[in-house]
Amino acid sequence: MTLYSKHLHTDWTPPPLVEATLELLLSSPATQPSRVLQMLRAATAVQHKALEVRLPLTHPDLDRATYQRIIQAYYGFHAPLQWQIERFHAPQVAPPERHKVPALVKDLHALGLSDAEISALPLCAELPPLTCEADLLGIMYVMEGATLGGQVLRRIIAERLSIDAASGGEFLDVYGRDTGRLWKAFLKRLAEFDHPDDNLQVVRSACTTFASFARWLEGTGVLR
Repeated sequence: MTLYSKHLHTDWTPPPLVEATLELLLSSPATQPSRVLQMLRAATAVQHKALEVRLPLTHPDLDRATYQRIIQAYYGFHAPLQWQIERFHAPQVAPPERHKVPALVKDLHALGLSDAEISALPLCAELPPLTCEADLLGIMYVMEGATLGGQVLRRIIAERLSIDAASGGEFLDVYGRDTGRLWKAFLKRLAEFDHPDDNLQVVRSACTTFASFARWLEGTGVLR
């Protein structure tokens, strides 16, 4: 049994790619999750697991070339998604401190790519729709949840590939010491938004985000 299956009473569904660490799950007191969070966990559970199984970041035969292709694919999704969120003008929900593209650019440079090569990387054109705050919260549930997984992944990548924040792994610890604070702040905003008239749209957006991300990764050839 995995750690996250033992702790489903917490306020976190495990992000794709990883199992939760006990210390992260216990970093805040257990509280009753909001209704919308319960709905999100239930609706995206299968997509979580499917992506986790197919992404090779935790596979024992992961090598540097595969890792670099994954980071390139992540950039190709996060960059246009960040631009879309910025156009939506949502600084109160997704402030600049949540921007992940600078860390991805730093990692790509560390992995040997030039600015010109980064600019030439393909970008996802089939992003999840963003027309309201419910859409944004659904998108953020997926992408912010994945930052928690980075706390586990960075240790795996360091052990297997000797890659740390200075040599191509900053994205995996993009929030650093603020990871817990920013996750709790997101959960608070999600709980404040919780309303029967809007919750289904939040859930639809999260499911659409998962599907869009999975299709993109499939198209880049990084999934198994």
